[in-house]
Amino acid sequence: GVRITVLRGTISSVVARPTVYALSLAVYCTAWTYYGSVGRAAAGGPAFLAIYLGPTLAMALAWLVLRKMVRIAREQRLTSIADFIASRHGHSRALAALVSSVALVGVVPYVALQLKAIAHGVGLLAGVAAGEAVIAAAAAVLLAAFTIAFGTRTLDARERHEGLVAAVAVESVFKLLAFVAVGAFVTWGLFDGPGEIAARVAADAVLAARLLPAAGAGGFDTAGWFALLLLAGLSVLLLPRQFQVAVVENVDERHLKRASWLFPAYLLAINLFVLPIAWGGLLVLGPQADADGFVLALPLQAGQPALALLAYLGGLSAATGMVVVEAIAVGTMVSNDLVLPALLRRGAVADAALAPRLLRVRRVAIVALLALGWLYLQLAGESRSLVSIGLVSFAAVAQFAPALLLGLYWQGGTKAGALAGLAVGAALWAALLLAPALAPAWAGWA
Repeated sequence: GVRITVLRGTISSVVARPTVYALSLAVYCTAWTYYGSVGRAAAGGPAFLAIYLGPTLAMALAWLVLRKMVRIAREQRLTSIADFIASRHGHSRALAALVSSVALVGVVPYVALQLKAIAHGVGLLAGVAAGEAVIAAAAAVLLAAFTIAFGTRTLDARERHEGLVAAVAVESVFKLLAFVAVGAFVTWGLFDGPGEIAARVAADAVLAARLLPAAGAGGFDTAGWFALLLLAGLSVLLLPRQFQVAVVENVDERHLKRASWLFPAYLLAINLFVLPIAWGGLLVLGPQADADGFVLALPLQAGQPALALLAYLGGLSAATGMVVVEAIAVGTMVSNDLVLPALLRRGAVADAALAPRLLRVRRVAIVALLALGWLYLQLAGESRSLVSIGLVSFAAVAQFAPALLLGLYWQGGTKAGALAGLAVGAALWAALLLAPALAPAWAGWA
């Protein structure tokens, strides 16, 4: 008892530091950042930066919005983004249930992205292309077990997880160091600095047209850039895992001041070497190579298996941190906003049995989320890039923005309007993004 109390006190004192809080926000940087940004940079040059400029602008310009969200959540003891949105519209249970349902379905592609990155990385390290479905399934089982053991031991009315925040902060530092190590090796080990990489790309007419906007015939995609900027800026507030670490796990609103500059600085640091790795990979491995795998393939190609292993562990860390926090956040919403109201309506559960029942529900929800992620990967993710998979989830949670932001600042909003707006937005997302992603699988069954 004494040892556990001391350990909890130590973890709480660590989490109470603003730097730890700011680093925990870097759970935003998942396998998408680690592998997918390189793949997108190899396909379109600097256009990938919109995914990170969006959150940078959101933290720099809208941290006051986040502070208001933290205050409201603390005052009303809100434990999820579903609770928060419902609280701004009369504590509507129907709205909370709808937000929870959209969140559950919406983050499935993002979970699939992490499983794909883990499995593909193992394939690269092992030098085999087959069996990734089995590896992804094993990863899903292990991640589900780890999340259940780590995040569903007890039921806390505050829904805070100090140990989780500390672990995510450490994970953020590790993945940054691993990615920078690969970037430095590519930039100064395989080439003579970023100047040489840029000069060789500019000298190649095909690569220059593909990677340098000024040299391309199609010009700069302003509309696409703005759309990515907006989606990314909203996602840093609306993804369930981001709401969990930024709002629910916040212990002192003054920590937001440091996060408003340290988190953008982190995003800058982890993206410094994206272009050198992407362009270096195209020069060394060729334009037909799998750009999502350059972070691992370049060290392997250069005979540096230890560096490749370090890079893989960094990517595994990024994927694991995302899945654990996301699964805990979604499991909380499923239990509190979908299952608990039904149990209370039935009145069939005694108070003593309620907590164990909800813990079981959360565990089942975590397993279901990982299983759905694996299924989505098999149906829609095998042939798609990591970025394209992740954008489906970004667009899903963007549907929360009107109900949340208008609920914060507009007194004229109604529960019916929020329900209708979210329902229509979710339906359009499912029809225009989710269904087309699954269409090849449906066509195969037909």
